[in-house]
Amino acid sequence: MSRQAEAVLCFGLVGLAALLMWFSFVSGGGINTASTDSPMRLPRILLALWIVLAAGCGIRAIFIPARSPDNPGEAPKHLGRAALMVVVLFLVALSLPYLGYLFSVTAGMALILVLLRETSPLRFAGALLLLGPGFWALFHHILGLRLPLMVSGGMF
Repeated sequence: MSRQAEAVLCFGLVGLAALLMWFSFVSGGGINTASTDSPMRLPRILLALWIVLAAGCGIRAIFIPARSPDNPGEAPKHLGRAALMVVVLFLVALSLPYLGYLFSVTAGMALILVLLRETSPLRFAGALLLLGPGFWALFHHILGLRLPLMVSGGMF
C-alpha cells in the first residue's frame, strides 16, 4: 500500500469515527448532563482513541517516508498475520455476550500472541493475566466502567 493510500485510509477512518461519535450524541436523547454514568461512556472513549490513533497514522503516512523492506517477500506474510488478527478480534467481539469477558478476551489474546510469535512463557503468561482479568479489574473497580461479565451467567 502506498503512503498516499495509507493516509487516505487513515483519514477516512477518522471521518467515520467522527461521524459515529456525532451519531452517539444525537441519537437516543443526546447528552444527559444529570447522569454521571452513561452506557455510551466507554464507546465514546474508544471512539476518541480511534480518532487519535487514526489521525496519528495518517500524519505519519504524510510526513514520514516509507521504509523499504529488508526482505521483499516478508510484506505478504505480515499482511496475512494482520488479517488473521482482525479475524481473531472480530471473533472475540462476537463471543463476548455468549462466553463472557474472561474466556473471550483471554483466548483471543492467546491467539494474538501466537500470531505475534511470542516465545517467552513469562511474557506470554503476563500478557494473558494483564490483558484479560487485569483490564477487567481496572475498568470495573478503578475506573467504574462496566464491562461485559467476567464469566457469563452472572458469576461476577
